[in-house]
Amino acid sequence: MRISKKRIYLFFGLLIQTVSLFAQDTSKGESMLSIHAGPSWYAGKMIGITNYSDSYRNGLRDGVAWNMSYYYLGRKSVGKTFKLAPGFIYQGGCYKNAHDDGSDKILMNYIAPQLALFMVKQKYNLSLSTGPGFQFYKDKSIVCDKPRNVSMNKLAYNISVAGEYLFSQHWGISAKLNWIVTGSESYSVKYHGQSWQVESPELSEGGGCFSQLSLLFGLNYHF
Repeated sequence: MRISKKRIYLFFGLLIQTVSLFAQDTSKGESMLSIHAGPSWYAGKMIGITNYSDSYRNGLRDGVAWNMSYYYLGRKSVGKTFKLAPGFIYQGGCYKNAHDDGSDKILMNYIAPQLALFMVKQKYNLSLSTGPGFQFYKDKSIVCDKPRNVSMNKLAYNISVAGEYLFSQHWGISAKLNWIVTGSESYSVKYHGQSWQVESPELSEGGGCFSQLSLLFGLNYHF
């Protein structure tokens, strides 16, 4: 069967058009919604925990974190490849350990607005973001079989570096390194029916700066 030149030209024309569509910037949306999870490490001073031995604190520093974020990238770029994007971030973290007389379960929840600089390429994005936020801290501990709660709400800030590979028009896989830093000048304690405030704690009791460093993996949705 003979194939006319017109059909051959039409076939190659459609093929070139299809390839060019896939070669375009795969990120079509103006917004990006992300969800991540991964290991996290508690660094710095421990806050009002039940055991201050080195071995116990070292075991309490390994935890897990989960992270959700939103950024508005818009259509305008800074130069050819960069975009400034406002957004916000939520991150939760959990750190647990136990000893003969009790245990600690530290829960931290962080919320903050963000300003990010994105480098947008054909199939991948790189970003650097930061912002001031608020950290909600709770230690749901046990001492001598009785519940003991330590809590404090503190100002904090974060710095985040992320990379993404887009495998479709709307979806990408990504990895993120997020560092959250805050400090303590006081905390509240509830134990055995009593409540009290610890002001200006000594360093041996947990005062000072502390942070979370998290390595997170997840998905981004562009819309």
